[in-house]
Amino acid sequence: MPTLYVETSIISYLRQRPSSQVVMAARQLLTHRWWNEERANYELVTSEFVIDEASAGDPELAQERLDALKGIPLLTFEPQIEIISDEIMDRAILPPKAWACVSIVGDQAAFLVGGRDQ
Repeated sequence: MPTLYVETSIISYLRQRPSSQVVMAARQLLTHRWWNEERANYELVTSEFVIDEASAGDPELAQERLDALKGIPLLTFEPQIEIISDEIMDRAILPPKAWACVSIVGDQAAFLVGGRDQ
């Protein structure tokens, strides 16, 4: 079964109030459809970075986001994450204000490079 990293935007689209903007509404609809029909085809994983982001904002919506993440295993923090994140920042691949995103990218990269204990 393929492994899929659940990052914050998936949970956010899943638990946002319905949008009146066409593109945003389409993303919400597609995310709901995928969550209900396709997620069982994947081994889902997430990280503490996603939990932290999902916890922010409106308390009611934050709780709904956290509820959606319940039962999804967390990736362990590996030393390569910081190394990969630093390399991304040193090469200016992402803007300096994107540090939290870099950590998530590093988390995904460490998972892909280092594998996951079964």
